[in-house]
Amino acid sequence: MTMDTQKCMQQTDWHPADVKAALEKKGVSLRQLAKEHGYSHFQRVLSTHWWAAEQIVAKALGKPANEIWPSRYLTTRAKAQARTVKITVSRTGNIRKQQEPRA
Repeated sequence: MTMDTQKCMQQTDWHPADVKAALEKKGVSLRQLAKEHGYSHFQRVLSTHWWAAEQIVAKALGKPANEIWPSRYLTTRAKAQARTVKITVSRTGNIRKQQEPRA
């Protein structure tokens, strides 16, 4: 029997209620933060990736955003490269997708 130690060490995002509670302990709410920074609301930051709002909330909590929402910042180099489309641009400005090398 083998054990995958990576799964044991994976961090999970804070629960939205925990984020709100931590802000409350600091004496601030999502609405207050949003208003202070020129936004109408920040509620969406609890469920989806919104870089600017994440940074503001993280700063208010005194923690890095990747500690609060690690799943949003775990793009590995291999995943990023897999999503990247390689192109070539000719001297005349034509753009073409590069062909994958055949094995």
